[in-house]
Amino acid sequence: MAKVYRKGETEAREIEVFELDLSERDQAEMRADPEGFFRRLLEPEIGTVNGVSIDVRIMNNLASGVPIAGPHVVHHTVSGQWQSKVEVTDPM
Repeated sequence: MAKVYRKGETEAREIEVFELDLSERDQAEMRADPEGFFRRLLEPEIGTVNGVSIDVRIMNNLASGVPIAGPHVVHHTVSGQWQSKVEVTDPM
């Protein structure tokens, strides 16, 4: 059976939640470069993004050409100076 271990001490985190809807043009840009798309979209709003995680269901839809308009949920997590991560999920 798999085991999960906490790495180090738990630190305070700040989380912002956004809702995301994508136009057809946005979907085409996201298909071409998913990580870059979210960096370009979010960095003007939240500053430097150190990491982007995208729900595997969204990535599967991207790969198969299924429309991915949304809405999707975007979590921006900040834990310490310069530790900014974005997670994009499918709320379904």
